[in-house]
Amino acid sequence: MEQNEQNSANVADTGALTPEQMQDTQPENAQSESTELDSTGPTTTATPAHTVETPETPDAAQQTSDQEGDESEQATDEAQITPISYEEVLTKMALRHPQSQIDTALKQAIAYEQAKHVAAYQQWELEVVIAQAKRDDALAHNATVKAAESMAESTAESSAENNGVEAALVEVPELPQQPKIDMTLRRSCYRTEYVEVDLELTTQTQVQRKEYDDEAHVLRIYSATQAHSAEYIAQVQRARFKASRARKVAQQTVIVEGMEFDADELSQQRMARALLLMEDAQTTRWVLANNDVVQVSKKQLFEACKLAGEQQSALWVPAS
Repeated sequence: MEQNEQNSANVADTGALTPEQMQDTQPENAQSESTELDSTGPTTTATPAHTVETPETPDAAQQTSDQEGDESEQATDEAQITPISYEEVLTKMALRHPQSQIDTALKQAIAYEQAKHVAAYQQWELEVVIAQAKRDDALAHNATVKAAESMAESTAESSAENNGVEAALVEVPELPQQPKIDMTLRRSCYRTEYVEVDLELTTQTQVQRKEYDDEAHVLRIYSATQAHSAEYIAQVQRARFKASRARKVAQQTVIVEGMEFDADELSQQRMARALLLMEDAQTTRWVLANNDVVQVSKKQLFEACKLAGEQQSALWVPAS
């Protein structure tokens, strides 16, 4: 009698279980029989009743590991970037810190801004996918409503049936704006360079302009220019050549037998007068280019005057 009551209770419990749990609660003798029939297969171990094992798949474990690795790597990269703002860079500029310190701070501020922009861009990509799905659903719904309305208008019967039960159009959501970097603050920290422009030789009329070099972090300022005629430019170039020639002649020297003589025009005139008054075997006192006073012969003085004239002739005629 007790055995029958126990069997009835087991049958009641079995009826309350799901098909999968009923499969797990097979009798031990049936399991042992199947094990004896399959002698070549591995011996199985029965699991407790009402227990479902869900081992983690290798792909899921690998994906979890990759995600953890990416998050740790991203956290490490963000930790290496020094958080600094452009206002701090401008403060260093106002306090006249060394340019090297300002450049270093600006590079750190740019790196920090780039890191924040990358994070914002990744978030924007996710929001775009969600917004695009909502947008597609709204467009599909509106298209269906418009198609139903057009069909209702074409047939009077359909119009009478759908009177008062027409679906309303839904608002189509806009896609989120792509995040962009505002270059205003960054460019306000650039180093300023004034580009040298020859205002007397320009051939175009241009206003003062600024050009930003985002690679070198430099602001270049160009002066306003005026268009000059070819005749005016030729006059300027000729006057400049004469001035340059006069400076070179005034600075030239010649060396004769280890002695350096001044070779400007005034020195050439002094040497020419001395040569007219000197005898062939006579010597005279002469002040050299280094202010040393020496005795020079007529031959030495003649050689110095000759070299000075040749040098001046070479400077006087412009190179073609």
